[in-house]
Amino acid sequence: MRLAGFAAPCCRAWAFVGRLTCIVGLTFVTAATLALPARAADPWLFVNDVHLDPTSRWRTPIEAGGDTNPALLTSAINEMRRLAPNPPVIVMAGDFLAHHFKAALAEPTMLVVARRFGAAFPHAQFVIALGNEDSPCGDYAFAPDSHFLQAVATAWAPLVNRNGAAPDFLRTFAHDGFYTTKLPLENVRAVIVNDALWSTFYHDGCGWHGNATRGSFAELDRALAPGGRERRWLVMHIPPGIDASSTAHLTHRLAIVPFMRPAPRDAVLDLIADPARRIEVVVTGHVHRFAYRIIDRKGAPPVPLLISPAISPVLGNLPSFLTADVGPDGVIRNLEEHSFVDFRWQDVGGLGTLGASEFSGRALVNLQRRLEHDADLRGTYAALYMGDAPHNEINRRNWRSYWCAATAFSSTPFRDCVEEGGFSFLTQRGVAVVAAVSAVVLTVVLGLVALVFALRRRRQRMPSKHLR
Repeated sequence: MRLAGFAAPCCRAWAFVGRLTCIVGLTFVTAATLALPARAADPWLFVNDVHLDPTSRWRTPIEAGGDTNPALLTSAINEMRRLAPNPPVIVMAGDFLAHHFKAALAEPTMLVVARRFGAAFPHAQFVIALGNEDSPCGDYAFAPDSHFLQAVATAWAPLVNRNGAAPDFLRTFAHDGFYTTKLPLENVRAVIVNDALWSTFYHDGCGWHGNATRGSFAELDRALAPGGRERRWLVMHIPPGIDASSTAHLTHRLAIVPFMRPAPRDAVLDLIADPARRIEVVVTGHVHRFAYRIIDRKGAPPVPLLISPAISPVLGNLPSFLTADVGPDGVIRNLEEHSFVDFRWQDVGGLGTLGASEFSGRALVNLQRRLEHDADLRGTYAALYMGDAPHNEINRRNWRSYWCAATAFSSTPFRDCVEEGGFSFLTQRGVAVVAAVSAVVLTVVLGLVALVFALRRRRQRMPSKHLR
């Protein structure tokens, strides 16, 4: 009895000491934890123009000369996971299907891409857009409300609608590729539109006939309604403006090649330039290069447009993707390009390499000014543009075409910028060549006509054998 009476107070004392020790320990652990620097969140991923060719028989990742084979896709996803195991957002602005794909492979290929990225990043919120290749109807063709769109929407819905970010995705995307989604930022929403409908090469496909372009702009205008505090990102596949690569290398500046038809191009630029629409960033792909555009905005800082590079190396670039930190303010910082160089992934540089602290309108205006006067900086940009490929598409003879394309979105200001002059769709150089060729052709034709008349006159003057 005495022992029992003694044990009870001892147990209570030890319990008190234990609780005190626990409280002190937790206090020290909490203080130490607060004193440690907070771990930065994983960067966002910008992955574009995958162009997956599931029929490729290459067992190693293709580095150049073709579209993405399964081995390259696996290698790219592994590198993305190494750099960002748990990215908050992955932006994929279109062209999931290979060039010249078979229509029967369109749907299963889209589903494979969704499954592969969904399995690799089970917590990321995906922001996807349709590209000009993403239709069983063919390149730059489209049919709304198709079985294909319904299947693609169903496959991507769990990835896009993370945490209820895009509750209407399944319904609106299945119609024509349009939807909106809340980004994990304060008062920021992404608006996604299928702008392949606005391309100069667009045509109705699969037997469908209608005005999908008008419908896409009606949706876009409603989603970008003025008013409110919500800021917007605009995500689409094709950038508005001039195709600098085709203009410099395909037509050799004989003609200025646009990406979009004039009416939809001007309409979307007007929306972006309207401060009341509150568009802060535009993200596109299609070019297969890392580039930018600067869109002037009335009474407000310009809007930066990011052109994300391609995983597919089919157009001479090296396979590439971007990582970036996106702050609570929605500003893109620490934008880095990662390329498949000599069969291994490397960080080849980014905004910091170009001396820019952030991907904003003001920073890009400053970069644009420095590029005009700094040949070394132009060389750095040319390397990043191609993903550090062995050859540079931008050189000392054509660099101004690429530089002008960043701010000139139609033929007239582009001609003025490159100091070509001219009129209408052709440049002064093109007009001169056409005039010279026309003059040569006319001279030859007139010469042939004169020769024919001379031969006829000669025959008429010759005496006939029957008259002798």
